[in-house]
Amino acid sequence: MPATAQPVYQYSLLTADAQNHLVGDGILTGEIATFGGTLIPRLEERVAGLTGRRHALAVDSGSSALRMAMRGLEIRPGQEVIIPELGWVSVGAAADMLGATVRVAAATDTLTPSWQEIEPLLGPATAAVVLVHLRGRPAPGTPEIAARLRERGIPLIEDCAQAWGVDVEGRPAGAWGTLATFSTHSMKLIASGEGGLVVGDDDETMALMRAIAGDTRQRTPRTVWRSKARMTELAAGLALPQLDHLPTLIADLRDLQQQCHSELATLPSIRLMPDSTGPVGNGSIIGLRLSDETTASRLSDQLFHGGYRAWWPGPGDLHTAQAWPVQPDHTVSDHRTYLDVQVPHLPADARKPWAHNLASRVQQALGARA
Repeated sequence: MPATAQPVYQYSLLTADAQNHLVGDGILTGEIATFGGTLIPRLEERVAGLTGRRHALAVDSGSSALRMAMRGLEIRPGQEVIIPELGWVSVGAAADMLGATVRVAAATDTLTPSWQEIEPLLGPATAAVVLVHLRGRPAPGTPEIAARLRERGIPLIEDCAQAWGVDVEGRPAGAWGTLATFSTHSMKLIASGEGGLVVGDDDETMALMRAIAGDTRQRTPRTVWRSKARMTELAAGLALPQLDHLPTLIADLRDLQQQCHSELATLPSIRLMPDSTGPVGNGSIIGLRLSDETTASRLSDQLFHGGYRAWWPGPGDLHTAQAWPVQPDHTVSDHRTYLDVQVPHLPADARKPWAHNLASRVQQALGARA
């Protein structure tokens, strides 16, 4: 690992002072629960504005956000929910908990399904399609998928857990679906330990989710079972300063990502994914394609043990359908030839050396295998 600066992977550390101020005030005033405070409403308003939606609902996890979205759409037994082949296991679990049948759309080389993979799975029982903006990148074809589902009257849920600040063909991630969900898990760009949000435009759907999530003040047209899934004031206090800092964080990450892309593009034995030396998504990931599964696995392992945060979708990984109770009917791409490296936050003068050292480490690892 380069000695020029200590990489910061826990991006929430960058706004620790502001978080301490908000959370400390909450502790001193006793405003730590889900009602009566000011931070949750502020967070919901900010996230709604960030995504161009009318409403946002703050809940206690990204998994809860997915469950609330599906309950808000009133998905029930006998219906089907189509999910992508790659994405966190809780996407399918949310549908299964409601008694719906989960169908899996095969992912292409982009790690996400195209419309051509989704369309054959649609039928009279389809209650929703989930599209995941995976690894800090926009899912290609989102506008087409959203438009074609809208024509058929089928709701689209965007899973934006990893897509804070991602632009999807001129609109924010989360702006295309009937509903969209976000996560503030500790590994996300906005991190409160655990937390999530659902955004949408329909007043009745959002009111229903708010009631189901535990807001006893929220009226509904009919009596419904209410649970408890609300975010706390303290979690909202952790998230708000990070939202303020998000544009700066993304600009810094994209700068380092682009420098890494330029260095890695000179290596003949790898392919950047997507194939661009410019910045991609929110800048948090450098995606690579290798010649075969064994090479990808070995390189990921060597990078990880070298101090880099690397991810490879190998056997047992809960981001992959191979680890779920349901798999796609067929495969389109070999995802095990893929790996990615997380981009840390570094001072501007430390970025070029870090990018160079990463490329040298990759070249050395691949050369040793040869």
